Amino acid sequence: MFKDTKKLIGTDTLIGQGTVVEGNILTEANLRIEGEFHGEITTKGDIIVGEFGVAQADINCVTLTIAGQVQGNVTVSGRLIITPSGQLNGNALVHSIIVQEGGAFNGECQMNTAIKSELSTIPKSQEDKQDKHDKQEKAKARQAG
Repeated sequence: MFKDTKKLIGTDTLIGQGTVVEGNILTEANLRIEGEFHGEITTKGDIIVGEFGVAQADINCVTLTIAGQVQGNVTVSGRLIITPSGQLNGNALVHSIIVQEGGAFNGECQMNTAIKSELSTIPKSQEDKQDKHDKQEKAKARQAG
């Protein structure tokens, strides 16, 4: 009658204006920062730093939109958007980047299409095993051939 399987629905998280948060955030939901955050953020969702938001943090997310200030290194598997009022002071590893006129980016940027599919990549040890197996199969085919 009742199903035991329950699907968790991610709830967006808001750090409101006038709020200061310190620590680490690990979430699967989206996050919006209108206040201040100090620490580290990792999410499978999107992050928006509002016009009055300040994040002194290392950030790892899918899409990052900066309308306020971010001080720290960011890893974005999708798109990094810096709006006209946005500032990023730190390094960025991104799939794609948009810096709108008036936006500021001070740091190094590396664009890497591989981070888009980072979760689906084979771990290095598995990759090595597959390469070794492929070489062995080719050697056997040559000997038989």
